[in-house]
Amino acid sequence: MSRLSVVGAIALYAMAVRQLFVLSAIVRSNRFLRSAPAGLPRAAAPGLAAPTFFIVLPVLREDAILREAVAHFQTVARGYAAQVIVVTTAREAAEAQQQPHHGDTIALADELARAGKCVHLHYPDPRGLKADQLNYAAAHCITALPSGASSSQAFLVCYDADSRPPQCSLGCFTSAIAESPEADVFHQSSRFESRPSGSGAGGLVTRLCLAICDAGALRANRFVLGFEIPRLTNRSPRAGAIKRAACAGVYAHVTGHGLCVRLSLLERLPFPARSPLEDMHYSFILGSRGLPMIAVPSLDSAEVPDSVTAQLQQAARWFFGPARFARYLKDPATLRGWRSRTMAASAFGSAAEWLACAVTPALLVVLVAVGSGPVRSAAIAFIAICCTQVVFTEARLGAPAQLRARLTRVIAFPLACTVHGVGGIVGVTSLLTGGSGTGKTERSATWR
Repeated sequence: MSRLSVVGAIALYAMAVRQLFVLSAIVRSNRFLRSAPAGLPRAAAPGLAAPTFFIVLPVLREDAILREAVAHFQTVARGYAAQVIVVTTAREAAEAQQQPHHGDTIALADELARAGKCVHLHYPDPRGLKADQLNYAAAHCITALPSGASSSQAFLVCYDADSRPPQCSLGCFTSAIAESPEADVFHQSSRFESRPSGSGAGGLVTRLCLAICDAGALRANRFVLGFEIPRLTNRSPRAGAIKRAACAGVYAHVTGHGLCVRLSLLERLPFPARSPLEDMHYSFILGSRGLPMIAVPSLDSAEVPDSVTAQLQQAARWFFGPARFARYLKDPATLRGWRSRTMAASAFGSAAEWLACAVTPALLVVLVAVGSGPVRSAAIAFIAICCTQVVFTEARLGAPAQLRARLTRVIAFPLACTVHGVGGIVGVTSLLTGGSGTGKTERSATWR
């Protein structure tokens, strides 16, 4: 056996071992989500005042779904000291001629506000992105606190217009706040699903594209269980001291939907202005300061784009999240030190792994077909472990469907990973050529 084959086999077995750790994390995340059944949040600790919630929806060209979204969040807010706030932006009017297929979200939000279904705020700067809309809303929330209420007992809860969290969400946040009163940031991860706008009929290519989009939701759900939730729980106060120390330099992030932040923190540490990926940027700042980000055992429901092109474009935008670690390090809000430098290295590793998704599925098939004995065995082990991850994730978070549809979702998973990786390549190309990314409130004309 050649030296190259030995090195290749060792590398593949090392990657397979890492996937075993990811599988273990998926199992632990499942256990965590089962720790508090949906609809049965733990009671708040006695003696603590009930928190005030401001459910904030920053929107841009969301006219197609805003009415439905506001109605849903009205039900989420019912029974709590909570109000729904829709934040539109002058960017929509400034770009109206470039986006002729969209209606007027600003007018619709104003109509809903006049009907008493929400509060409508309008961010006046057309250059602003989602972070700027959130900071604008936070400033309003501080002035809108009930008499005698403190910003330390009030929370901004950010969701996207396509988010559909369960009705018990504020109860889960209330329980988490009571259990971790020293924490300022709480996070509800998402279960992703494909919500195709068409009937699904069509030729082979159309059906293949729909299958890849559906598998894109499965890929996102694997990331939630295998990476997002474990990285947060490993750094929470409830984790052991050794685990917290070992994971302190790992880049853990919250997302901009299902994010609950204490208003008093936002007063002194607002979201990063003009940042296209404000959630990952903000997570880096929080991590550099060693601030806990508490995961709650509840899942939002969010959608993935319903076309392969839109998924690739979304991946290209989202790649800017981990890839802009150099900018995060330079941010004055980032606390300098070993932790921030280690997190930057971790973010670089995440970006590199993202890019590898473009070639890994095809490369594994080639190695199984023509690789030497040890290389073939290592590749088969890697594939077997990843298949176990995917099947477990589908069983836990997959959208209900007939068995054939769920099997198709699993089979198309490698193609969805490839699309995700190609999107990363497009993203890194844009980044290296001076691109700035796009705010995550963006919705393309084909994804509505």
